[in-house]
Amino acid sequence: MDNKLKETLRLSSLFSGISDRSLDEITGTTSIKKASRGDMLFYESDPANAFFIVSSGKFKIFKLSADGKEQILRIANPGESFAEAAMFDGANYPASAQALEDGELVMINRERFSAALARNPALALNLLGQLSKLLRQLTRLVEGLSLTDVTSRLAHYFIEQLESGEHSHDLIMHLTERKSVLASQLGTIPETLSRSLAKLSREKIIEVQGARIKILDEARLRDLA
Repeated sequence: MDNKLKETLRLSSLFSGISDRSLDEITGTTSIKKASRGDMLFYESDPANAFFIVSSGKFKIFKLSADGKEQILRIANPGESFAEAAMFDGANYPASAQALEDGELVMINRERFSAALARNPALALNLLGQLSKLLRQLTRLVEGLSLTDVTSRLAHYFIEQLESGEHSHDLIMHLTERKSVLASQLGTIPETLSRSLAKLSREKIIEVQGARIKILDEARLRDLA
């Protein structure tokens, strides 16, 4: 079990560069949690007593409006952590988290991790970097939702996928999220997302074949984004 925990911890930038001895100490603050698709890890306003690193699967962090509209704040993939920010103010989770598919996580206890953090300056610096990255992501999300329309947000999403390095050579990508999930990420509904996909397709900017997206005009896509 310890080896599996260490492998997952080393996937995370949160624990990059720390010594084996420190990593051994961290494993004492953790446990493995399995989740099935649809399982809730926590709800908004639950006490924030742990944060998580994804070992396998995908997990969405989201908020619900008063009328039940969902806004996905981010999707956490293997090697990524979430709920760190709520750990250190002694308050509650500011959003909810749910499994998008079957998976496994490392759950890190708040109190024991805080004690380990006090003894490890490198870990504290890594955590600051992680929280800064999260702040930038949320700032971009707010700007996108406030200042751009759905088609521009979709174009920006495609450009981000291209720049991730996974699709840069052939300009072909496959949507790995269900339309309902992607729509929630973009702050819209599936019907509006479908209209935006159709618009980009009509204008010969992309070609859509099911979940397969081919970029036909990268320059115009970047202009939209």
